[in-house]
Amino acid sequence: MSDKFVYVDLDKEQKSIIQDKASFYIFDDETKTDLNNKRKKWIKFKRTTITDIIGELSYYYNRCKNEYESMLLDELICHLEYYEKEN
Repeated sequence: MSDKFVYVDLDKEQKSIIQDKASFYIFDDETKTDLNNKRKKWIKFKRTTITDIIGELSYYYNRCKNEYESMLLDELICHLEYYEKEN
């Protein structure tokens, strides 16, 4: 698996979840800037960073007791897995 960049389509809520629960896996300054930009929709991630974020979000998903948050995490994890494998 190469360490190339992948552009991921994220909405405001998805970006917020990543920043809240997995921001310590994001080392690239451009990715951090993209996540903080409310108008930016396509966020540039390193492929290995996506894998780390999926793992961290899965940790929260497995321990979640709130049905709505569980649904959001599951949807985001599946969305990120698509970009991790397909691009």
